[in-house]
Amino acid sequence: MRSLFFWKEWSQTYRLPYLNSLFFLSLSLLLFGAAWYRGVANVVQWDVLSELIDLPTTIRTLTDGLFDYNVPGKAYAVSEQFVASVMQVHPWMATVLLGALLIGFAGVLSAATRLSRIPFLGMMTAFILVLAVCRFETLEIPGLDGQYVFGILAFVLGSVAYYFHAFRADIPMPARFGVFGLLLIGLTLGLGALSPVPHPALTVVSYGMPAFMLVSVGFILFIAFEIIAGLVWITSANLAPTVGQSGGSATRRTFGLRNFVLLTSLYLVNLMLVWLQNTKTLELDWLTVSPFLIYLTSLLLGIWGYRRQVEQQEAVPFAESGAFLYVGLGLVTTATMTYAFATANDPIVEMFEDAIVYSHLAMGTAFVLYVLYNFRQLFAKGLAVHRVLYKPKQAGLTVFRLGGLVVFGALLGGANLFPVRQAITGYYNGLGDLYMASGQLTSAQAFYQLGAEQEFQNHKSNYALASLALRNNEPGKAAYFFNQALLKQPSPQAFAALSSTYQQTNLFFEAIKALQRGLSQFPKSGELQNNLGYLYSRTSIADSAYYYFQTAVANTSRTEVPEANLLGLYARNPQVLATDSTLARQTDRYEYESYQANALAIRLVARPDTAGLAPPTWLAAEPPVADSLLLTEGPAGLSVGRFASLYNYALVSPRPDSLLLKTLQQRGRQVSNQDFADDLLLAQAMVAYRSGRPADTFTLLSQLADGSPRTAESYRTALGLLLMDSGLYPKANQMLELNTDTLSMYYRALTLTKMGDLVAAQSLWETAGRNDAGVAGLKQILYQERPPVSDLEKAFYVSYRTDDPNRGRYWETIRDADLKTVSGATLIEEYLATRQPFYAQMILSQMGKPAQLSPFALSLENLSALRITVFRNKLPAADSMSRGFFALPHRAERQFLLGTVLARNKKMPEADRAFAEALRLAPLDAQIATGAARFWQQQKQTDRAYRAVVGVLDYNAREPELWKTYISLCLEQRLTDYAEDALPQLQSATSPADYQAFLADYQQKLTSIEKQRQTF
Repeated sequence: MRSLFFWKEWSQTYRLPYLNSLFFLSLSLLLFGAAWYRGVANVVQWDVLSELIDLPTTIRTLTDGLFDYNVPGKAYAVSEQFVASVMQVHPWMATVLLGALLIGFAGVLSAATRLSRIPFLGMMTAFILVLAVCRFETLEIPGLDGQYVFGILAFVLGSVAYYFHAFRADIPMPARFGVFGLLLIGLTLGLGALSPVPHPALTVVSYGMPAFMLVSVGFILFIAFEIIAGLVWITSANLAPTVGQSGGSATRRTFGLRNFVLLTSLYLVNLMLVWLQNTKTLELDWLTVSPFLIYLTSLLLGIWGYRRQVEQQEAVPFAESGAFLYVGLGLVTTATMTYAFATANDPIVEMFEDAIVYSHLAMGTAFVLYVLYNFRQLFAKGLAVHRVLYKPKQAGLTVFRLGGLVVFGALLGGANLFPVRQAITGYYNGLGDLYMASGQLTSAQAFYQLGAEQEFQNHKSNYALASLALRNNEPGKAAYFFNQALLKQPSPQAFAALSSTYQQTNLFFEAIKALQRGLSQFPKSGELQNNLGYLYSRTSIADSAYYYFQTAVANTSRTEVPEANLLGLYARNPQVLATDSTLARQTDRYEYESYQANALAIRLVARPDTAGLAPPTWLAAEPPVADSLLLTEGPAGLSVGRFASLYNYALVSPRPDSLLLKTLQQRGRQVSNQDFADDLLLAQAMVAYRSGRPADTFTLLSQLADGSPRTAESYRTALGLLLMDSGLYPKANQMLELNTDTLSMYYRALTLTKMGDLVAAQSLWETAGRNDAGVAGLKQILYQERPPVSDLEKAFYVSYRTDDPNRGRYWETIRDADLKTVSGATLIEEYLATRQPFYAQMILSQMGKPAQLSPFALSLENLSALRITVFRNKLPAADSMSRGFFALPHRAERQFLLGTVLARNKKMPEADRAFAEALRLAPLDAQIATGAARFWQQQKQTDRAYRAVVGVLDYNAREPELWKTYISLCLEQRLTDYAEDALPQLQSATSPADYQAFLADYQQKLTSIEKQRQTF
């Protein structure tokens, strides 16, 4: 164990600095592993591109008990694909490398000062050459042009090193390391502060890369035989067990020469296979070991192997020099390799691969020959060869190292100096990164082009050139370079980027083929699988889209993206939901905006129960701000996923929500959301309608219809249906009249029929029924061309042929409980209007039983019972009945009826609350507004009564009682001009006799007002 942790025997003066240096080396190895593992992902990230898919659907279903009316609109699904970003440059990586180089070179310089004269001069010469290659003049230090910076650095560092070497060799290692470290850091910070270039560290690293590569290759050559040396230790140490000859005692023996030859042969054969694989002579990925694992093994073994070498040769004091020299060079080499991986500079990576293979093959073979030549006899005797491995008796290690260098050069020449060209290519790529980071795109393109000319298949140059082409909006050119990038070192990102460029140029099938090629080489790439599913989802091949989305979930770190796409696929293919309705409910696994948007889209398309529906997570976390802060502290613009989730939630949420309405208003006013402005207005309109603000809804939909010619017809249809649902039939007819489609004519026919204007409706029924047998049948029933047969026809006839006193006989034959109840409510209203409560009660008794009825029919039955009870002025019974089930369309009238019976029984505070609630629920209902206003007028709350009426007039121009109430309130407030202006409206809304009777009363009140004025 003492030889394993040899530094424990050192004094603290050397042990602590050495442990610190090992820490930095270990840190560099961890960073190396991370950069190696991430590969291209270090500079090309996966972004997510979201696309809105509009799904025509019903955004609200209205009903009158006989027919359902589907308000047209659309849901939004989000379809997402992974997009490989353009090649990115991170200058901080160069800063990290420069920091590692400073630490490494500080250790090397500190160790070099303890060497003998010639090695010291050799090390300093090499270091000064490194400084020269870095081209510090590119830092453009003011007043220090040309080689002045290099001269200053060489003089300062060289002088200090010579001082330590020649005059103060007694200074301990920590002090030397501290001096060189502070000098290097101080000089670096000073140059960085004085340099006007944008990225000084990146500039030095980019121009100095040839020197760093050369130093690294030299170190790789230096440690290339360490694995063989380790095999010598394994086979010559007493590690093999054997049975003792006496007393049963156990002894150990060496593995011997034969095992050494066998192990080294296997090792060298593996290196040969790696070489053949790198030259594309053989494809043996499954059989060979990565060259970088070989390097890491050599590096780690060298920590102990170099110590043994130094101690046996007795040339360098290991604790004072050799240990720090080795770790410093190891740190420089590992950091340089890490930077190559971190910048995805594959030519440099390949150069290092070749350097590792060539050096280990050449030096390893030479070292095997060295061992066999010098120590085969010791091996044969079973002696510990490793103890004298660097004390040869015949030929020294230097001779064999020179032979290894010759073989290394031969291998390099046999490859036509291709690794050298790779190094040059990597150098150009580094300069391209420098100018890319500095914003000098023309220069960057020139250097990347030089790199591509040196090695036309390298991934880095071609991907960078493709990125520049995309910046210049040249997708065709980008596709060419992406294809080039795939020739030798393909990556999933390049395949995805190639597919994306094909999509931009409308080469859809080429885009699919590119992804299929990518999956053939990267079958576990979830990003490529998701993108292929995305493309298939745009076709009719939904099963293939489903397969790739489902597969991608298991193969990507961002599982929420393919999961969201699966939900989007379900929403776009309702037949899938029809076969498995549970899919519409299994949608709460992620808080990802696009996932939640698609889950809500399924709710809109599939229409499952919306009870317990929660708002999107992000919406709950970002409540609306004060309007005064919207411009300064308001939220950021909506992403595609957030918009779709907000829009879909606004349409599908069943509850009134003032906070949601406020959010929609604020988001719609943001300039950053103008692309979504119309859809946000539609969502706002629907939430306002649900929140009891129909006037706002009608205003917003009118605004949308006027401002969107392409979609105006759809908005007018939605507006017309909502007006009809609110009982504002003249306005609904007026709006639907602007449409020319057959469906709008059908809705107009129904609207006019509900108004009782069968003459005007007849031509519309005929037009709408030309291509629809069902509508034609309704027309025949309505205009008595044939008697009603089905329950629907009978209920329709009973409801709308109010001029037929014998229609009750048809009603009695209706079997469907819902239809009988709905049409019976019409008869009850008629009997109550003619003051025949007995017959109304008879009709009620024949309606369907509650258990047989749909919610709407049950609510209407309860409302009919409440109408009869209020007509009879039975307060306790009315109060009890009002607590039953009432659907949303009937709740306003329930409150109005309750207020009416309370007022008749002198329960004024309770009546006031009931009327106020009724008006809140139906603020545009003429009957409710009139009744509430008259109640408040009687209570001397004239201003309140006036406000209740004045906002309803525009929507109820044909309601005479409303106009009478308005005129009366105007007179009461002495607004005689307003009252006079309203008289023509009343005259057109009522019969001449009724108008004359009211006019007489009006004149009398007006005369009284004039007398009061004169008296005053």
